[in-house]
Amino acid sequence: SAVEENNKRYQENPQLYRTRQEINEHIFGTIKRQWGYNHTNLTGLEKVNGEHSLIMLVYNIKRSINILGVPDLIDKLKKWKSPYKTKGVIIFRRVYLSLFKDLIEMNLTIAA
Repeated sequence: SAVEENNKRYQENPQLYRTRQEINEHIFGTIKRQWGYNHTNLTGLEKVNGEHSLIMLVYNIKRSINILGVPDLIDKLKKWKSPYKTKGVIIFRRVYLSLFKDLIEMNLTIAA
């Protein structure tokens, strides 16, 4: 069975599983426990994968803000030389830069 195969792989290399827990599991714990995201709102593999991808994108953006701060993140996005098609990158930049602009304006309004 799949459980037995997994147990065998774990027994053969327990350090690999410990390393995985240290690197990955806190991300899912944060999303599940702190954000309350413990189920999907959509059904079907494609929709669930899309929903999960958006959650991971938000996690990465929040982490980037915590590490760099909003002004540095915006500066890096403006200077980013994307290997992807230009049209998609322009849309991506417009959407996220406008979100950050709104965040900054909202923070200034709250602080005032």
